[in-house]
This record gives sequence, structure tokens and C-alpha cells, in this order.
Amino acid sequence: MLDPMLRVLLIEDDEDDYLITRDLLNEVSPVNTRLIWRDGLADGLATLHENDVDVALVDLRLGPDSGLDLIRQAKAEGITTPFILLTGQGDDELDARAVELGAADYLVKCRLDGHTLLRSIRYAIDRAAATENLASSEAQYRLLFENNPTPMCLMRPGGTHISALNAAARNLYGFARQDTGGLSMADVRAPNGPAAPDAEGVVLQPGARLEQHRTRDGQPLMVEVMSENITINQDQLVLMTFNDKTVQIANNRQLKLLQRCIESSSNGIVVVDAVNQDMPLVYVNPTFERITGYRADEALGQNCRFLQGDDFDLSNEQALTEIRKAIAKGTDVSVVLRNYRKDGTAFWNDLYLSPIRNDRGEMTHFVGIQNDISERKSIENQLAYNTSHDVLTKLPNRALLEDRLVQACQFACRYNRHVGLLFIDLDGFKLINDSLGHRIGDQILIEVARRLKELVRSGDTVARVSGDEFVVTLPDLADSSDAQLVVEQVIKALAVPYRIGDQTLHLTASIGITTSDGSIREPSQLIQQADLAMYQAKQLGRNTWQWFAQEMNTQASYRVNLRNQLQDAIDNEALTVFYQPVIDSRTGQARSVEALVRWKHPEQGLVSPVDFIPLAEETGQIVALGKWVLGQACRDMVRLHAAGFRDCSMAVNVSPVQIRKADFVDVVKQALQASGLAPASLELEVVESAVLYDTDLVIRTLHELRDLGVRIAIDDFGTGFSSLSYIKLMPANKIKIDRSFIKDVIQNRSDAAITQGVISMAHHLSLEVVAEGVETEAHAAFLRRNHCDLLQGFAFARPMPYADLINYMNEHGSRRGHSAQTNENTQKTLLLLDDEANILKALTRTLRRDGYHILSTTSISEAFSLLAKNEVQVIISDQRMPEMSGTEFLSQVKAIHPDTVRIVLSGYTDLKSVTDAINQGAIYKFLTKPWDDNQIREHIQQAFHYHAAMQQ
Repeated sequence: MLDPMLRVLLIEDDEDDYLITRDLLNEVSPVNTRLIWRDGLADGLATLHENDVDVALVDLRLGPDSGLDLIRQAKAEGITTPFILLTGQGDDELDARAVELGAADYLVKCRLDGHTLLRSIRYAIDRAAATENLASSEAQYRLLFENNPTPMCLMRPGGTHISALNAAARNLYGFARQDTGGLSMADVRAPNGPAAPDAEGVVLQPGARLEQHRTRDGQPLMVEVMSENITINQDQLVLMTFNDKTVQIANNRQLKLLQRCIESSSNGIVVVDAVNQDMPLVYVNPTFERITGYRADEALGQNCRFLQGDDFDLSNEQALTEIRKAIAKGTDVSVVLRNYRKDGTAFWNDLYLSPIRNDRGEMTHFVGIQNDISERKSIENQLAYNTSHDVLTKLPNRALLEDRLVQACQFACRYNRHVGLLFIDLDGFKLINDSLGHRIGDQILIEVARRLKELVRSGDTVARVSGDEFVVTLPDLADSSDAQLVVEQVIKALAVPYRIGDQTLHLTASIGITTSDGSIREPSQLIQQADLAMYQAKQLGRNTWQWFAQEMNTQASYRVNLRNQLQDAIDNEALTVFYQPVIDSRTGQARSVEALVRWKHPEQGLVSPVDFIPLAEETGQIVALGKWVLGQACRDMVRLHAAGFRDCSMAVNVSPVQIRKADFVDVVKQALQASGLAPASLELEVVESAVLYDTDLVIRTLHELRDLGVRIAIDDFGTGFSSLSYIKLMPANKIKIDRSFIKDVIQNRSDAAITQGVISMAHHLSLEVVAEGVETEAHAAFLRRNHCDLLQGFAFARPMPYADLINYMNEHGSRRGHSAQTNENTQKTLLLLDDEANILKALTRTLRRDGYHILSTTSISEAFSLLAKNEVQVIISDQRMPEMSGTEFLSQVKAIHPDTVRIVLSGYTDLKSVTDAINQGAIYKFLTKPWDDNQIREHIQQAFHYHAAMQQ
């Protein structure tokens, strides 16, 4: 083993100093020492590069150079040899500069001895060795830090400034090495990110935290941050490691989204293990549980066949075969299966299966999409059922009826049997349906269907062919007359009262019958034949039945021909318009005229509107017919205005069919524009039932007409089935009381009450009132007294052609009628009624002296007429008369003329009738025959005083 050698380089320009230094080292150095002397800066530096020396002693003064310069230049050239600076005198500033340049020590020559020099050399060498070790360790640390694949940085404890950022961290955040100076954590953290973002299911290391960071270009990062305190060269630092979780969190979010989608899907989703031979379920979503009723823990591990149940179904077997083929081939398949829920109920499963393969293309699982289409299947079945059945009654419809009728005829031909067919139409059903509502009507139809099904045999067919029309097919009849037995049972069964809710309703039926041996070419003709027979039963009074006869075909042909001829008449304008004046009850003048269409048939003569107007409405011809009448009426009214009657207006009837047409308002506009008639001179008469259907459309159309200036009248008021609420909605100017209420208005208390009520209601609604069918002056007088505004009827004029209308207007246009004031009798008027003429004469002689205007009659009907024509205050009636009793007559009078004072005069006393009449207010007094003249005069005077007091 060689002895250690101490190699010392002395850079000194003074040889004496060299010798002194050599001697000092030899004296005290315990090891072999080699002192190398160089006397200049350049040689010294060269030796430092060439020789491996342990320490260098450098004199401060090296001729023109300085030892400090040598040390500085050596350090700059990478020389790590430790330096000791020698100087001739002590200088603190020089000492500091030497240390600053990296000198290990600073020695003053005059104070130097061997031990001090050796100690300084050893210190310099030891310090250099320690520094070298430290540098090596630091270089190793930097290498490990810089090249570590984990992104990390160094920071001061409690600070935010980043001292160092390794390559992995720079790559993560997108920084270049030259960009890292001055970085802080604020530069990498997201400025507005949450302090503790959701880890989205990512598992973090113990002590780690998740932070939201950003790259240099602003891209977001989710980073797991670990902090650890470390000491480097006695320097306390914080080492932070960053683990980028951005992709993992995004994947977790995607997986969670997919999971939520699967769990929230309205379809059942299942996954089966395709590797396992039994292919058990390994996943089911909540919708599968809801559809099947099985919990996940009950279904997992089982094969899907547990949903198929035990029954054999051919369609299921076909679907299962397709599934087996698809599984064997590893292809997609879509089938419909009937499966069963846990509770045993069946459901239709629209199943789609698709294979799942791994990265090597191996089939590992199958995913199934399950859709419960039970409701769709039910709808499809219902639609299929509805194509052949009536939805309301569940009976076969016309299509299925005709199919079974064909089969019945074929059977009859083959086995020499007969087919019977009944066509049933309910009497009065429309009235019930319209007045009580369709809900009640539907319940009646259901009950009718039930009763019919109970009457027929299992092979018979009961069908509903339209609203309230039913057909019963009776195949396999031995004789045609056997159908009559069924008809009689049907008539009886359908006449039994119907209990609907708390209402008892009565209905009857009209039935047409036809039979055939099956040889008829078109079996559906049997329906037409029975239909014609049913109409014949309707005409015979209803609630009866009729056999089909060939004459019915003749009548049907007549209607067809009439329809065709009517169309020709419309096309050729072969119709004419008659006009009937409408009279002002106060002035007697014609206020307006009503246009009434007439058809003079070239062969049949004048055809009644009752025959062709309903036919035109049924066929839709009323639209063209009404348009022509409207145009002609407008033109004739313009001519009437030109003749001087400018205050007169034209009333035209409008069918509900017309008014429901979308272009009806335009038709009216065109008629007015073409004729030049002012809209205010046109009045359209609409029946109240026109608003029963398409109410909103009709009301809207009427308002548009009113906005145009056309007036609206409600025709035939009181005969329709509409609600009074419609009257409130209809923008009418006028109400026309139907003639059926006017016919007996002067003697029928109900008609009188209805008429008075309609007049009062109309006036409260600011509507004018027209009374139709005014045929006598008594009718007119009664209506005037009850303030009816306008009168129309044969009492004034019949419908007439335009030429006659001009003559009528010229003759009666300026005639003044009696006003309400002039028509009223201001005298005290007394009416005497007795079936014995001598009684009337005696009473007249007794009472004439008191100045009364006395009216007398032996007829009750004439008494009603006199009451209508005259203002009667007091009535004396006999009790016993052939038509009705006096109390009955006065009871009627009380309802029609409630202001009269009513007295019974009779020799016959029916105490109960008289008492009831008095209690009901029908009579004022009861006087007996024979009478005392003075007493009866006094009673009559009191009666007139009573009347006057009542009026006041």
C-alpha cells in the first residue's frame, strides 16, 4: 500500500517565499508532500489543468497580475481545486473578496507558521471534498427530479412560488423550461374552480386532494395533488406531486352517464353471459324489474326463458327459433314474444338482441333491449276489432254484417233454407239524444243492443249500421214467416221502459222485414229492402213493423227521380219565389216580406215545399237552391225599393246546411253586391236548432253577418230542441213564434202562456217578435194586446208572386191600422156567456141601463174570440154548458186574460167545483138563478169597481 501523497501547487513570483513555504511544510506535514512551484498566472493555470493537485497556494501579487484574478479565471474555467490566498499583510476587505471568489482560506505570510499552514491546507482539502460530494449528490438529485415520470414541483413552506418544475410537470402544463422562472401555483390552478371539485368516483391516495388546474393555454385539468415536506442541503422545502386525473374523471363521468341512461331507459335492458353455456343474466336495469315484476336478485343468474311461462304458443316458438339461430351465428335479431310477469299476467315483449365482442372479436355477452308493447298490441287488436264492430255497442258493424249475410245466403242456397233480415229504427231517439244529451242516448243504444242479443239465437247476427239503426240477420229459417215471431218479440222487448240513472224513458221501434231463399245476386240488397219497409212502418204511425213490398221500391224511385228533377230545376232556374208580407201590429203597414220558394213541376203541377225542401236538405241541393233564392230575393227587393217602398226589408230562410258552409258569408256578400241591396234591408231567418251542431262555427258566422249589417231572425221559435243558452249566444234581432202556438192561442191556456212568455222574454232581450200563422182578426187582436210587434198570416195576405206583391203594396202600403190606443175599448165591457139565448136577452135588458158595452154569446169558442178582440173587464158565465163547465171556462180565461173579473151565474150548484174555482182564484163570485135585478146590478157594479182597484 502506497503512502498518501499531499500535492500542493504554489503560485508565487518570489523564490524566497517558495523556499519558506517548502520548509514549513516539510517540518510539520505528517505525510509525503510534493510542492510544485509556478511563478506566474499563466503557468499556474496551465499546471492546474495538467496536474492533479490537492490544493493551490496563490500569492496576491503575481507581478503584473493578481492572485484574485487567477482564482476568478480558474473558477470560470471549471477548475475545482481549493485555493488559499497568501498576502504580505492582513486586509479584511481583501479577505472577504477572496472568500467571495471561492478561496478556501486567506493567510498572511508574516504571521504564517507550519502548523497554521498545514491546518489551513487540510481545511481547504476537506472542504473541497465535502463540496464535491455535495455537488455530486445535488447533481444526482436534480437528475432524478428532472427525469421523474411523475409531474412534481418544489416550493417553500407556506409560499406559492414554484422553485422548480420537472420535465413531466412542464409537459403536463405546457410550459417550456425558460418559462418556469417566476411561476406560482396561481399560474396552474383554475382561477374560478371549486376549492374541492367532485372526484367523480376516482379513488385518491391517502392524504391527497383533488384540485382543478389549467394548462398554459387554458385547458382544464383535474389533478390529484400530494404534498410532502423534505430537506435538501439543510433547506426545508415542500415537494408537490401531480397526478393527472382528467381523462379518468371524464371516463368515469361518461360511464356514470351511460349507467344513468341505461337505468333511466324506458326499455328494459339485460346483459347475458355468452360464455356460460346456460347464458345467465348478469345485469338487468330497473325498467326490466318494473316490466317483469322480478327484482334484480331474483333474475340474475337465470336464463331468460323463465319469462316464457309454461303454455305453448306457435308465434312464441317461431320467435324463439329465430333467437337460437341468431345466438348461434352471433348476429342481431328482433322478435316479439309473449312473456309473463311475476304475478302471472302476460305482456308482449318487443325484444332486440345484439352480441358484444371483446378486443379479440370474441363474443362474450349479449345485450337485450326489452320493450313492453302490450298497449300497442291492445290498440292493434282494438283497431282490428273496430274495423268490424261498433265501438259503442260492441255489435258487428255494416262491413261484418254484409260478410255474414253473404255466408247466410250461401248456406240457405245449399241447404234449401231461408234468410230473414230485420231493419230496426228507434222512434223518438233523436229527441232524447238532442234534449237529454248524447251520454243518455249512448246508454239507451247499449241497452237496446243488449236486449236484441238476448232475443236471438247464437247463430244470428245483431249489427248496428248507424246512429239508432240496428239490423238482425236470421239465417237458417225453415220458413219465411218464422221471421215474424222474432219481430213481435223485438217490438215488445224494445218498448219496455228504459231506466237510465234516475230517469225512466219510453221508446218504441219501427221495423222493416225482408226474407230471401239466398238466391239474391247481391245479399246487401236485403238491407236496402228492409230499410224501405222500415220507412213504411214509420209512415204508418211507428211502433209497428212492415214486410218489404215492391211498391216501396217504386216510392224510393220516385224520390230519386224527384231529386234529379229538382236538380234540373235548380240548374235551369225553373223555380220561382213568392212573397208574404209581414205586418206591423201597431200601424197595419207591411214592414217586410218573406221570400218563399215555389216549384211548378211541368208534369205534377205545384210541388209542395214540404216534399222538396226536406229532400233538398237531405241531398245537399239546398245549398245551390238557397243561393239562388237569396240572389233573386235581393234583386226583387231592390225593385220594390225603386217602386217607392224603401222602408220594407226582405226576409230569406236559411237552412242549417247552408249556414254551416265555410263560404256562406261570402255568398251573402256576393248576393248583396250583385243586387245593390243594402245589408240592413236583408234579414236571414235561421231555425234555433241550427246551432245544435258546429255551434261555434254557426255562432261565429252569424256574428260575421251581423257585423256586415245583415239582420238575423230566429225562425219557428219554440219547436226546436236547442237550449235557451243558444238564444243568448245568437246575435238575433227578431224572434218568430211558430204557427203551432198561434193556432189556438185565444182559447188554449198553454199556447197563450207560451206566446205571452216568448213575447216578454224577447222584449227583455231587446228583440222584436213576429207571430206566424195569424189567420183571424181575433188572433191579431190578442197578439196586439200582448204587444206582439209583427204579424204574418192569411189574415193579412197569402204568399204571392212579385207582380201581385206590387199590387198589394200599392193598395195596402199606406193603409193605417188601429194603434194600440185606438183599438182598445175604453168603455166598461161586459161579456155574457150562456147556452140559453133567452137568459142572455134577460141579462142584457137588466144591465143595459147601467151603460155597459155588453157582448154576449152562446158559444165558448166565440167567447174566446170576443175576449181576444175586445178589452173585457167583467165576465158572467153559466155553469152548465155542453162544451165545458163555467168554472172550467173561467179557469182557462184566468190563464189567458188574468186581469178579468170572472163571475159564475147558475141555477145548478156543484159546491166542490165552485169551491175549488174560488180557492184557485178562477172566479170572483158565484151568483144563482133566478136573480134579483137590483142585486145583480149591484154585484156587477162592485165587480167593475174591483177591476178598477186592481188596475190601480
